[in-house]
This record gives sequence, structure tokens and C-alpha cells, in this order.
Amino acid sequence: MSLLDLLNIGLDGYSALFCAIMGVHTLIGERGRHDGVSRCFVGICLANAVMALGDMTSWAPTPPLDEAGYVLVVAGSFAYYAAVMPLYLFFTGYIVSYLKRRTQLVPAVRRAAPLLLGMLFAAYLACCIASLWNGMLFSVTPEEGYARGDLFWISQASVIALHLLNAFLVLRHFGCLTIAERLGFASYLVLPMVANAVQVVSFGIALLNASITVALLIIFISIQSERKALLARRDRELAEARASIMLSQIQPHFLYNTLTAIRELCLIDPDEAARTVTDFSSYLRENMASLTSSCPIPFERELRHVRTYLSLEQRRFGERLRVEFDVPTTAFCLPPLSLQVLTENAVRHGVAKREEGGCVRIVVREESDAFTVVVEDDGVGFDATRTVDDGRLHVGIANVQARMETLVGGALSVESAPGVGTRATLRVPKAGEGCGESESLVNEAVPMEAAYLMGSRVKGGRAR
Repeated sequence: MSLLDLLNIGLDGYSALFCAIMGVHTLIGERGRHDGVSRCFVGICLANAVMALGDMTSWAPTPPLDEAGYVLVVAGSFAYYAAVMPLYLFFTGYIVSYLKRRTQLVPAVRRAAPLLLGMLFAAYLACCIASLWNGMLFSVTPEEGYARGDLFWISQASVIALHLLNAFLVLRHFGCLTIAERLGFASYLVLPMVANAVQVVSFGIALLNASITVALLIIFISIQSERKALLARRDRELAEARASIMLSQIQPHFLYNTLTAIRELCLIDPDEAARTVTDFSSYLRENMASLTSSCPIPFERELRHVRTYLSLEQRRFGERLRVEFDVPTTAFCLPPLSLQVLTENAVRHGVAKREEGGCVRIVVREESDAFTVVVEDDGVGFDATRTVDDGRLHVGIANVQARMETLVGGALSVESAPGVGTRATLRVPKAGEGCGESESLVNEAVPMEAAYLMGSRVKGGRAR
């Protein structure tokens, strides 16, 4: 075995080791909140580790091969070629998952790319399997060991096509990336292509896997590590947001008024007092449960909580508070306490401030691509063009708006006019309506600006 072979084995061995370490670190470091970006990065690391281990069989054992050596080289060569396409596909997925948090991707990428890339992978894998018999991409013989096949160029063309797609995606959205992100993506686009070009021209030095490992190390340092810190910061902000929601919803005056009403009912209507205590207990229990909930909940559960709250308020306001519901469907989910916040605002800041009281109306409508929930009142209203100097109201609305964007990809809009009333509309896209699935949404493609709002009150490339 020559000194060059030993050098290549060392490069491949270190490449496999470093990639395995980075992949395992990502799995362990983000345990319990793996998203598309993390999964794709782990996939890139593991695919490159497999490629590097497979590439080692090109340098050891040396021809002529005995039976064990022949099997080892065949297995290594197949593993190398079979891992090439997943490597670049995982990188495509990494780019798409990363960019969709920042900007709107080209529609063609969202619609056609998954099908086309799937077909490309299936065709390429079929070629790799066929090569075990016909040697179209690679061949292994006991006398000569590994050799490129007559159709070796297919593997190169496939990799180049994927690389050009990845380059297009990065350059198309280059403006929305930070300097560190640009450096990380550029290293992965440039270094492997340079190494691959050298290996195509001159087979003999194991540059490709080493260059990919260097690029992954740059991405790991410049993107993944920073991203992990941002996710940890967002987790803290989410916890603070849930606490601020509680503080903005369970206010002393509401507690005092409810307890006072219960005391009076104990004297004049004990049965009604008992029912009020039950409702009040249910209200407090549901609000407390929201502190530990980071997932959307069924709308039916949120609506039940709102009905409990309105029942308590109607006992206090009597005929001054009228309530209407128009809810033909409840088959969707939304962030906990989102409808609750809007309903309490309608009662406290709208109807309660009118001497004659008013009506709070909750309406649900199903559209082709979303559900809309409207909370409207005919209370005093306010000038929506002016900043409201009301800390609690502002915190509540900001929290709902941020959590709608974060958890379900939805939106909140508020319309109001003095003396007319207020209309708040929640829009929940059907694509993000799954309950209990939003843990990944919370930890994945979430703009950090939204999270901050809540706290202010997220061998194919081988030239073998």
C-alpha cells in the first residue's frame, strides 16, 4: 500500500468520524425538537460518512483481490454511489427548510420539486443497483479492483444538476441570508464542486469527502450552532409569553368581582352559587393548563372555555351583556387562549364601558383554504389608527398575533371605530390545522421576530 493510499484512507476516515460526530451532536443537542433543518443536516452528515467509508475501499485492499476483499470493495463502491444522491437531496431539503422560515419560495419549487427529485433519486438508485451486474456506473473485478463504468458520467450529471438547483435556491434568496449563512452555504456549493472537478480529471486523491466535511464544519459553526442558540432563546421567550398571557388574563379585578358575585349568590341562591363556583374553577383550571401548553388545541375546547368565561361575566353584568354564537364547525385547532383573549377584550374594553352594555358575537366560517373566527362587539370601540396606551390590552393582542403566526401560520386582524365597536378576526390556514403537531412548528420555521414579539410584550460527486 502506497503512502498516497494511506493518506486517502486517513482523509476518508477523519471525514467519516467528523461527520458522525456532527450528526450525533445535532441529534442529541436538539433532542425532542427536531425539525426539517436539523433532520436534513443529520442526513447530510450521515450520507457523507457512508460515502467516506465506502471510498476507503478504493484504497484498501489493493488488487488482486481475494474473495473477502472483492466483497468489501463491491459493498464499499455501492455504498459510495448510493449515498451520493441522498447527500445532495438532503442539502436541497436543508436549503428549502431553512429558507422557508425567512421568505416565500418560488412556487415551482414547492409544487414540482418534490416529485421531480423523487423521480431522479429512484432512477439514480436503479442505476446503482444495475451497476452491480452490468457495470454501467462502476465495476469491480478481482484482478483490477474498482473501475469507473462507461456510463460514469450519469452520476456526475445527476450531481451537477442537483448542485445547480441548490445554487439557484441560495442565489435566488441570497438577500435574506446573514453573512454567516452566506458563508456556510457558499462553502458547500463551492468546495465540493472544486474537489469533484479535480477528481474527475485526476483520480487518485480523496478530496471530495474531505471538502464536504470542511463545508459541513463551516455550516455547523456558522449556522447550526447559532441556530441552536436562537432556538434556546426562543424557548425562554415562549415560556415568558405564556406567563404574560396568564398575567394579562387573570387580573385581580376579575377575581374580586367573581368572588364577590359568588358571596352574594350564597345568600340569595345557593344552588346558583355552587354552579358559579364550578364554572370559576373550570375557568381557572383551563387558564393554568395553558402555561404548559405549547401546541394548538381543538377549537371546541377553546370555545368551551370561552363559554365558561362568558357565563361568569353574564352572572355579573346580567342583561347588560348579551352573547351570540354562530359556530357551524369546530373541526380545527388554534393556539390556547387566543379566542379567550379577544373575548375578554370585547367584554372588558368594549361592552362593559357602555352604560347600557352590549352584545358580544362569535362567528366561525370555513373557507376553501382557512377557517376564520370573528369576535365582534358593539361596545365603545377605539381609534385603530392610534396606539392604545393600555399595557395589558397591548400585551394580549401582541401575544395572540405572535402565537397565531408561530403555532399555526395564521393571522390576527383588528378593526374598530369609536362608538361603533370592535371586530377581531383570527385566520387559521387549513394547512396548519393539526392539533398536537405544532411542537415542530414551534421549534422549526419560526421567524425570530415573532418569538420576540411574544417576549416583548425564534462517489457521484466522486471522481473515482
